[in-house]
This record gives sequence, structure tokens and C-alpha cells, in this order.
Amino acid sequence: MSATGADIRRVCRPFMEADDTRAWIEFGVTFVLFVLSLLTALNSIGNWLILPFAIVATTATALRIYMIQHDCLHRAFFASNRMNDILGTLISPIAMTPYQATRYIHNQHHAHVADLDRRDTFEIYVMTLKEWEASSGFRRLWYRLYRSPVTLILVGPFVFWVILRRLPLAGFKTGIWDLVVHNLLFVAMNYAIWLYAGWPGIAVWAAAVYIACAGGALIPYCVHNFENVHWGVKPGLDFETAALEGSSVLDWGRVFDLVTMNIAYHDLHHLYAKIPGYKLKAAHQALEAEDLIQSEKIGFIDSLKCLRWKLYDEDNLKMVPFPKGRVMVPASEDA
Repeated sequence: MSATGADIRRVCRPFMEADDTRAWIEFGVTFVLFVLSLLTALNSIGNWLILPFAIVATTATALRIYMIQHDCLHRAFFASNRMNDILGTLISPIAMTPYQATRYIHNQHHAHVADLDRRDTFEIYVMTLKEWEASSGFRRLWYRLYRSPVTLILVGPFVFWVILRRLPLAGFKTGIWDLVVHNLLFVAMNYAIWLYAGWPGIAVWAAAVYIACAGGALIPYCVHNFENVHWGVKPGLDFETAALEGSSVLDWGRVFDLVTMNIAYHDLHHLYAKIPGYKLKAAHQALEAEDLIQSEKIGFIDSLKCLRWKLYDEDNLKMVPFPKGRVMVPASEDA
């Protein structure tokens, strides 16, 4: 690690220790607010003055529980690995994702951040400009449909978390019983909602999940698909550069930081995933105070503009839109 890297580690080291008291308060308050928000929404069915706000509150607190599970995936939320695993499993139906399988998938993402040779671990697939130019018309059409905001934000995330996450293929590597326990908890939670409020209750919960999925999908897209993102291949790509320049910071305000438990400070999170979310912003600010980190900060409007970036230009080291003008498809090798 470079001298600058050593300085970054020096500043961050005190923030890497989990605070169990703080963690239980973070979880306890979040869980109580989630239950109260969901019950308010279910009891407000038909009352359109209250219901939309209660659904948004349910979405926000459910998203925060997802972020708590995310910290558990890194075994950073509590000091005890066992306690991280237990809580991460128990809250999995609210987070909409099985714990052990997701832990494996997410750790692969962290291990290969910004590595173009391991795009299978990217949360959102990207094609390079050269690959686009060499692709067939069918592949280009497929990629255009895939990179559409309708697919990546409005439809795909809901299908992914509600359907595909019930049985992720990684679960057969990490243990089938994790999937069984998760899906039993998932069914039990939805059955309890149905018993309490019937199918309208399921619809209310589905609405909260949909909003969380769409909003949650926008976060990883923006933090890893901004214009000046740094992607490369090993051995030229070192982990420190990949983490700090392959991720950005979303400057969406204090409420967003509170709801997402500071996941917006994503460059530092990728560098040191053992910093719990409830300390991540403070660690980032400590680094900024010593001028040890220069993050690409993206406001909300600029984040939406990131949706125009579709391809990675390896020559100019930046994301670019689809080329304009007539689409030229390479001739077949048999021609």
C-alpha cells in the first residue's frame, strides 16, 4: 500500500471496530419504525390521505433493514461474526434476499470491483465500446433493452428481488438450508400480512417493495456507472485504485444518508468494507479533513443523468452513451 494508502488506513482504523451498543440501537429503532410504518399502512387501506405516506415510510425503513443486512454480509454490523449471521438471516424476508447466498455473491463483487475481466461480479453488466462495435445487431438490441432504465430501474429490480432471489444459483454453493430458512421466513411474513389485512395488505406490501427495489437499484447503478469511473484489468488494476476510483459518493442529502445508513460513501466502503455503515460517513469526513480522499461526488439530478452512460470507452477511460447515427454491424467472417 502506498504512503497515501497507509495514511488512509491510519485514519480509518478506529472506525473499523463495530460498536455493539450502537448496532442494537440502530437495528432496534429501525425495526420498530418498520413495524409501526407497516401496521399504519395496513390499517390505512382505503384512506388515501395517510396510505401513500405510510407506504413511503415502510419503504424507507425496509430499505434501511436491507442496509443493515448488507453490513451483516460483511460481518461489520456487530463485533461477533455469529451475531451478524443470525441477524442477517432473521431479517432476510424484509431484505428480500437469502443471507448466505447473497453474502457469497456480494463478496465476489467486492473482490473484483472495477475488474473488466470479472464483469460477472458487477451488479450491472457493462459492454465496452469496442465490444459494441464488434457485436451483431441482435446482441446490440439485447444490450439496448438491458441497459434501458425501464429494465434496470422500473421492472428488472422487482422481478429480481421478488422472484429470482427466492432461489439464487449461488445458494447451491453456500448451502440449501439457508435458502429453505429464508423462504420459510419469507412465506411466513407474507402469510402474516395476509391474515392481518387480506390481499389488499399484500398489495400494500408489494407497493412498498416495488418502491424499495426501484430506488435500491438506482444506488448501485449510479455509484458504479458514472462518467469518469475507473475500470481496468489486473495486474495493472490495483485494489486501492479500483475501490476509490471505481466507486463514487452520492450527494443526495442527510435524509438519504440516514435511510441508507451512509452507503452513499461507496468508494470508502469498497476500500474498507469492515467499517460499519453507522460509522462510514464519519470515517469519510475524517479522511476529507486530512485531504486524503478525493471522491467523485454526484448530486441527485446528475445521478439521473448517469442513466445515459451505456458503454465503457477503454481508450478514453470513461463511460459514453450509445453511438449516434447509423448502426454499423460488422460483416460476418464467412462473408
